[in-house]
Amino acid sequence: MKIILAYIGIVLIWTTTPLAIKWSGQTDWLFGVASRTALGALLILPFLLWRSNSGFSFKPAALKVYVAASIPILGGLTCMYWASQYLPSGWIAIVFALTPVVTGLLAHFCLPDSRLTLKKTLGVVISLLGLFIIFAPNLKQHHAQLQVMAILVALMSVTFHSFGTVLVKRMNHQLSAIHVVVGALWFSVLGHFMIAPETLFHWPELGLRESGAILYAASIGSVLGFLLYFYLLKNVEAIKVALIPVITPVFAILLGHFLNDEVLNASVWFGTALVVFGLVIFEWRFRGFLRNKARL
Repeated sequence: MKIILAYIGIVLIWTTTPLAIKWSGQTDWLFGVASRTALGALLILPFLLWRSNSGFSFKPAALKVYVAASIPILGGLTCMYWASQYLPSGWIAIVFALTPVVTGLLAHFCLPDSRLTLKKTLGVVISLLGLFIIFAPNLKQHHAQLQVMAILVALMSVTFHSFGTVLVKRMNHQLSAIHVVVGALWFSVLGHFMIAPETLFHWPELGLRESGAILYAASIGSVLGFLLYFYLLKNVEAIKVALIPVITPVFAILLGHFLNDEVLNASVWFGTALVVFGLVIFEWRFRGFLRNKARL
């Protein structure tokens, strides 16, 4: 029963996170991602004290793992928050769903025990075709160039996320999952201070919805999402966890339509169906790397 509830929980969290990203960055996208990361880094510390059986490691080898694990947050989330200024939350969810595909492509070149098969290649092609069908006819004419740039930046976000996953996998570390998450969050906070040191010291005027979205993204999207994700990886087959991104885009699109007045038409549905179908083909036997893939 616990596993079923955890699975339902992570599906709900990953379904609602794209809309939380959209809302939490409406006034200041950089503040949205930086405050989410900083708040998540603080909120996860009690879980570290509660769940950790050994001291937090500051050895050079461990620090390298934390830095690698911070790439999906510092690089991936920061890029996605910028892209969310110009993209509907449903589109963000669809691009996020391609993370296993991009991870598999990078793993093909970086890890010797993972190679792309003809079936996986077919899945990639089908998913990319689905993206084209969604994006091409639905770009807004008055800022189509910005939307195209945002799509490219969103894909860059997924690349950062996947690169960090593969890099951590290559290190073959023995650190506990919660140590990696805590280290990744705090290195990301440090990175945001280095990029824009004034961000967290000059708070913009935020509305109730935006403040709530930041709190939700930090506490539920990051902390609880991490804990449920690693619990599932420990207790169920990786392929079942890997199929979660196949489920969430459909619900995220519906959520964006009803709560954020986002366009929902035949091309969006058809393109989403192709993306999901391509992911199913790609992931059906893709078990290896997803045991270490984190969704931030």
